[in-house]
Amino acid sequence: MTEPNSTKPSPKPRRLTRALLIGSLALNVLIVGIVGGAAIAIRGDGDKGPVSDRFGSPHIKALTFDDKREVGRAIRSAYRKSNVDHRADHQHYQEALAVLRSSPLDEAALRDLVMTLDQAGERRRAMARDVFLAKILSMSDAERAAYADRLEEVLERGPKDKKHPSKDGKPRPPKQP
Repeated sequence: MTEPNSTKPSPKPRRLTRALLIGSLALNVLIVGIVGGAAIAIRGDGDKGPVSDRFGSPHIKALTFDDKREVGRAIRSAYRKSNVDHRADHQHYQEALAVLRSSPLDEAALRDLVMTLDQAGERRRAMARDVFLAKILSMSDAERAAYADRLEEVLERGPKDKKHPSKDGKPRPPKQP
């Protein structure tokens, strides 16, 4: 009897690349949190509101599922066309890790790295903002009115207490009708 071929086919390069990109993104998010937390601790500007209080969250939540997908694809396309350099960002995060682990902490180097990462992030946010606004501007009057209604609902709902408890630990007061 002959043994069946015991070699397993290697995963498709596309799947491997996708897995690596997802892993890299997860690492980047982790590092951004570390660097951002250190920067806030150094600057002392920790009084900013939760993410849901910023521009994008309510506006994006109010889009339909299909519009969110369309905007997401357009943002990724804009990133590709503008050659967003994720490798450079990754290198900056690696440098930030080294700075954070150094003793004594090189505050100037950390500030420079945080500023560099912030500028790269702002560039990406500006591209995303432009894509989002292009979508809104392309809507008909009826679509825009429906979007405004959904946005109003999102804003009235506000953050969920379990996900965004108050900073002082006390329960949030009920919303007034």
